[in-house]
Amino acid sequence: MPFETPNINLVGQISAQVRDDAGVAPALIIKAGSPWSVDIAWEMTGTNWQMVAGHWHVHVNLESFGPGPELTLFEGSDPDCQHQPLPSADGMYSCHFDVPGTKISEALVPHEGLAMKLVVLLTYVNPLGHRGPIAAYWEGPVVQFYKDET
Repeated sequence: MPFETPNINLVGQISAQVRDDAGVAPALIIKAGSPWSVDIAWEMTGTNWQMVAGHWHVHVNLESFGPGPELTLFEGSDPDCQHQPLPSADGMYSCHFDVPGTKISEALVPHEGLAMKLVVLLTYVNPLGHRGPIAAYWEGPVVQFYKDET
């Protein structure tokens, strides 16, 4: 006799918010050399979402407009950003990235400023360690970095 399997219908949402060194959000203009952070939140809902097991893996990247660096902010993540187990009790998840001031130093920023788009990538890793087809991204705002040349 075959197994009876439940209907699984998954829905997810992801968002992020940039905070300045004082914790103010949203912060989209940041002085080069200052620390800042990114808070990420996501959820999984739908029918039988709690049957999905494994863990989440989160990366935050900065993509420059025009000439400039392309950066990943992996080093500043809390441990939950790389191995957050699922399911959670309520389908809600979050993690935090602290970005040290050295990541966007004054040396990287031209006199007119440096505009970069924030992109968050979320991937699913199953209990056997394989990446699965559940994924999301959040294309965030443009963050502008400036330096005081006076």
